[in-house]
Amino acid sequence: MFRFGPTFGAPYPDEQFPVEAMDRFAKQMVPDLNAMLPAPNPTHKALSDLALSLKGAVLMGHSESGRAPLEAALINASGIRGMIVIEPPGGCGMKYTEQQIATLARLPILIVFGDHLSVAPRNWLGAFENCKDFIARINAAKGNAKMLYPPDLGIHGNSHMIMQDKNNLEIADLILDWIDRNVGTKVTSF
Repeated sequence: MFRFGPTFGAPYPDEQFPVEAMDRFAKQMVPDLNAMLPAPNPTHKALSDLALSLKGAVLMGHSESGRAPLEAALINASGIRGMIVIEPPGGCGMKYTEQQIATLARLPILIVFGDHLSVAPRNWLGAFENCKDFIARINAAKGNAKMLYPPDLGIHGNSHMIMQDKNNLEIADLILDWIDRNVGTKVTSF
């Protein structure tokens, strides 16, 4: 599910996730309770409100919450300076109207995907292609959307848990560089 290997217990030869830590990682997992949330999801407004209270923020979402920055921007984008969407299941969504695309196109957007998309048991390749279509729609509306796909840069083996992969600092530097170039605020890594 997280693309650590082609089958359970067999990591990819170039796998960046520390599979020896999988038992400890699994203990931290929680059930997905998103189906129990009311509609509209109150988290999206809370995220938009947080960006406002910070007087500007780059919002980042991963996996199940991957599209949360986009949804927050549709509620109120005035506190949002940019959005980073990491591996949203099902993609970035083609459900957005042209008016919503125009709203999202006002902000820089970075979409991030790891490696081994076509051999995973889940339809990650479909999600990736969907996000590429989303990027095309945003850019056609005069927006600034980009894809960060490490294999295109010669970086291989990243999983769905890209922030926990062994090369996470390298990926973080690529994201910080994108923020510096597209949001206009110098960000310091820790």
